[in-house]
Amino acid sequence: MTRFVIACLAAAFAGGWASAQDMGGGAPAQEEEKSCDLSKVELREYCSGCKAWPSSDQVDKNTCKKCKTKVEKVETCVKIYWDCPKMHDGKPKRHAKNCCASKTCCKETPSLALVWRGCDSCKGKAQKESEFKHATDTCTGKATKLCGESAKFPHGGVEE
Repeated sequence: MTRFVIACLAAAFAGGWASAQDMGGGAPAQEEEKSCDLSKVELREYCSGCKAWPSSDQVDKNTCKKCKTKVEKVETCVKIYWDCPKMHDGKPKRHAKNCCASKTCCKETPSLALVWRGCDSCKGKAQKESEFKHATDTCTGKATKLCGESAKFPHGGVEE
């Protein structure tokens, strides 16, 4: 009987050791930060004074009713996430997918971000292509489109 108990303990210990080795034996690796893929870009009215996308009822004759700044159509990156205000120990959370069956909890929500032109070489940046200039006169890098919220979920980054 004693040999059986010792054999079971040894097998359990060896199994636990193997599991720890399979997982790297330490803390789990952190997820690599993703950048935005700019998969859905739309022209939307944007108020540079409020730094927001006003709804049509907040605009009168191409002017923001709130701050009286001219509203312009700009390239906007659009991502959808699920806003879950209740289900996680009373703390709000954003998800890539609906996390619960309740129709009153998770709400599909758009997240908007400005699209910029930027150069990886010299870090020159501008909102409009016509305004883009390299940060140095000698830079030969190429200007590419960049999402202004690329490091943050849901545009990139890691889900909260």
